[in-house]
Amino acid sequence: MDTQRLLLGVDMSEVDRFSLEEILAEFGGGADAPGAVTPAVDPLSEEPEEPEEPAPEEAAPAPPEPPPREAEESGDAEESLSEEALLDQEFWDELLSEDDLILDNGEDEEPPAFIPAEAERAAEREPPPSPPPEAREETQARKEAGEPPPSVSMEDVVASTVDAVKEEQERRQERLRRRLEKLRGKKERRPVKRREPSARPPLPEPENEPSPGEAAVWHKRRLRECRRGLALAAPVVVLMWLPWVLEYMEIRLPFFSASLDNAALCVLVPQVLASILCWPVFRAAVEGFRSGTWSVHATALLSTAVTLLDEATLMLLPERSDASPLGGIAAVLSLLCLWALRSFHRGMAETFRTAAMGAPSQVAACCEHGVARGAGSGRGFYTRACMEDTASQWQRLLLPVLAAASLVFAVLSSMGQERSQNFLWCWSVVLCASSSLVFPLAFFVPFGRLSTRLARTGAAVAGQYGAAELSMSRRLVVTDSDLFPPGAASLSGVKLYGEERSRAISYAATLAAQGGGLLGRVFDNVCQSGQIARQPLEHFHIHEDGGLSGMIHGETVLVGPPAFMRRKAVRLPAKLPSRTAVCLAVDGELTAMFGIKYTAADTVELALRTMRRNGLLLTLATRDSLISPKLLRARFGADFGAERLELSDRLALSDPEREAEGPSGLLYREGLLPFVSLAAGSRRLCQTVRVGNLISIFSSIAGALLGFYLTFTGSYAVLTPILLLTYLLLWAAPMLPLVWTVDNI
Repeated sequence: MDTQRLLLGVDMSEVDRFSLEEILAEFGGGADAPGAVTPAVDPLSEEPEEPEEPAPEEAAPAPPEPPPREAEESGDAEESLSEEALLDQEFWDELLSEDDLILDNGEDEEPPAFIPAEAERAAEREPPPSPPPEAREETQARKEAGEPPPSVSMEDVVASTVDAVKEEQERRQERLRRRLEKLRGKKERRPVKRREPSARPPLPEPENEPSPGEAAVWHKRRLRECRRGLALAAPVVVLMWLPWVLEYMEIRLPFFSASLDNAALCVLVPQVLASILCWPVFRAAVEGFRSGTWSVHATALLSTAVTLLDEATLMLLPERSDASPLGGIAAVLSLLCLWALRSFHRGMAETFRTAAMGAPSQVAACCEHGVARGAGSGRGFYTRACMEDTASQWQRLLLPVLAAASLVFAVLSSMGQERSQNFLWCWSVVLCASSSLVFPLAFFVPFGRLSTRLARTGAAVAGQYGAAELSMSRRLVVTDSDLFPPGAASLSGVKLYGEERSRAISYAATLAAQGGGLLGRVFDNVCQSGQIARQPLEHFHIHEDGGLSGMIHGETVLVGPPAFMRRKAVRLPAKLPSRTAVCLAVDGELTAMFGIKYTAADTVELALRTMRRNGLLLTLATRDSLISPKLLRARFGADFGAERLELSDRLALSDPEREAEGPSGLLYREGLLPFVSLAAGSRRLCQTVRVGNLISIFSSIAGALLGFYLTFTGSYAVLTPILLLTYLLLWAAPMLPLVWTVDNI
């Protein structure tokens, strides 16, 4: 305001007097600056002439108070700005910087008529720059020498203001840029929630794994041992339980019913014999101890040892209660474990025997679109097949705890109740009640039955690890040859439009053979039967809607369904000869129409019914554009939830040279039925194992608590071998139908 009064020649009061040197020192102007304004006062006169009194002007209105600083200028508000607000602010700042750039380039010599309010606020907030020391020394020297102070130009005032505004805007833009980077960095670091597949143990590297033939021989040897022991141990266990059943039916036996000691002796002798015959179970328990695992075989070994000790010491403890020994329960558990081992070794032997047939024709694995097949070898199949199943994992975690709990419960029920002579019997009760008979049936038996079923169809699954991977998706990726094998599709007729038949078939076969899939096979058969040669092809392309295009002898050739021809502006007749017709166009003119006949094969119908029964769906990776859900409904009566993939995915998944991710399943026969059997069987196996794990966990925990309660309260009358075996069989009853039907795919 003072500078404005000076330039306008308005006199100032004594109070408001100012020194011109201060103004010059503040703005740093020079006398030689171009366009300098000569001051109205003569610097050589001692006193300036009194100018005429101008008319008093109205008091200038006070400048409005600057609005409060925006939220982005405060420390707390900077963090709360949204990204959209920051982007808007950056836009206006860049716009202002462009205006400043125009002023700096000198394109407009006049001072700007409009300065944005933000620039005015920045200029008011910016303190006046202090002159450099050189400028202050020069001003002091001029004052001592009596030289006139340099004049101040309007350009200098505007330039200094604009420079201050530009510096402020640069600082603001830098702050905005840092805030934007910070916000974007937070969004990038934000964890993305997505559904992951079920946790499985990490897969070790398949190093130095034995050949499938060696593994099959080893499991066959173990299978023969288990089969021989099972055949001999089963009659012994039946004879052991016969006296108890007869006594329960109130049929008294001369020696057995005479005393408890005689009954214990009648149980002890056959149990020892059955334990000897079930030695593969105890060998498996010892092998588990060496590897640091506890399985149901170890529980069977502990139950057998405790019951044998109880029966052997019964005659040495005259104060022991008259409760019957439970050696028969331990014998039944050992017999079921032997049966499970037999089924497991049988399944592994069949699996590795199939894998030893050579390189598989296809390898099954799960991808992002479903269970698909591809080329591959059997490397890593043995490692996957030998991975620990989930039933063994639960047994390794739960059974040691139950064994320790049974010992504690036995101490509390006997010694805690001043019945120390019943310690072994109480321990055997809690231990046998917690040893669920479902543990051996959870994985070993269903896996053996499924592997034998798959081996007959030329397939093999890599244990539960491979079955779990193949069960991760309900969709099966199928190709043209899966739905319509050789002989299921043929050329039903040809309608020509001014073209020779052989030339039309040659042109269509050239493009169809290059595209692959079902059409290529159909036209290849026609060319072979008619001895028609294919033409040289250039610039071949597969379109998204199922059409094929290329250059043959300089002519643009199109092959595809009628819908593709209409998109390419090819005129078609009003009535098509067939609903499944393939058109041929040369240089935009319709040349021929081929009728394709699709028939449903019996094996494909059986495979599709198996899919529907097991809840599986189709994913179409077909190259033939005519194969669609509508065609499936017309030929098979249902579309089976078919979904068509994008062109790139269809081409990749239908490529016969595509490498599969891992050998979760091996296929040695072509066709859809072995593939469906492998996927459906894996799905059923995982469901059976899941149900078996749930039943075994709940039944074992409930049995341990129930056995402890009955022994602690002294309810010995209900803890007879028959009632306890009935309790265990009731828990195992729901599992038996699942085990027997796991291979009924």
